Amino acid sequence: MSGEKAVLENEELFVEVNQSGAELARIYDKKKKREILWEADPAIWGRHAPILFPFVGKCFGNKYIHDGKTYGIGQHGFARDMEFELQSAQTHEVWHALTDSEETLAKYPFHFRLETGHRLEGRQLRVMWKVTNTGSDNMYFMIGAHPAFRVPEGKSIYDYTFDFHQSGVLHYQAPDGDGYGDAALSGELPVGDGRVPLTKGFFRDVLTYIFDRGQIEKISLLLSGEPFVTVTCKGFPYTAVWTVEETHPFVCLEPWYGRCAEKGFCGELKDREGIVMLNPGKIFQTEYTIEVI
Repeated sequence: MSGEKAVLENEELFVEVNQSGAELARIYDKKKKREILWEADPAIWGRHAPILFPFVGKCFGNKYIHDGKTYGIGQHGFARDMEFELQSAQTHEVWHALTDSEETLAKYPFHFRLETGHRLEGRQLRVMWKVTNTGSDNMYFMIGAHPAFRVPEGKSIYDYTFDFHQSGVLHYQAPDGDGYGDAALSGELPVGDGRVPLTKGFFRDVLTYIFDRGQIEKISLLLSGEPFVTVTCKGFPYTAVWTVEETHPFVCLEPWYGRCAEKGFCGELKDREGIVMLNPGKIFQTEYTIEVI
């Protein structure tokens, strides 16, 4: 039933997961008595931590081509807006599943089963994904996370500092104002000892930093210099950071398998940058973790 939530809880954290979209909806720090996730105020951004599947970002013109046929699909795919089935629910772990249907096949011609799990371990939440190709042809897809971490009361996004847990320079890609990749917007971000303050204008010229090449294995937000939350995403080829300055009182840390299409890309889906290919009957598995410090 739409609106139902699964609850995970231990001595440290209280977590809610929506059945709609299998979306992580709440992380409450019981020790420090504060909310960690954005509350999904629809007047600003009406989501908490949506699952991006079977696409990350936009297809050019909201269309893509597979085996010579054109399909229409919106940004970030459809999973975030669909009702998942509850598979199992325990005090510390919950699993939901989504399978293909007439509705999905009209815009995504692949048979699949997407399972998503949330497991609470101390002050850490594991988010687990299993994608099964249940069809007889190769399946092409992307999958990504989009958790938004709110600013505590009395603070602003400019009290945050990024900790990339590495020194030197990070290469990034960036979308243009329409949400498409543009090679001219690629660049390098000097990170010094790994810590980069979120100063005013950080997102002015680069609307979203998409760190590619599997450079990011762990990224943290520090609040007024103190550790706040860490996302660990070893093996993910892309990790994005995003907010909208002045209007969005949260920052998103987003591990991705895939990214937005390049501006003007009209080739076959299999040739799109970041696409994952899965053989018939095979299972793709990955996970990331959110640790509340």
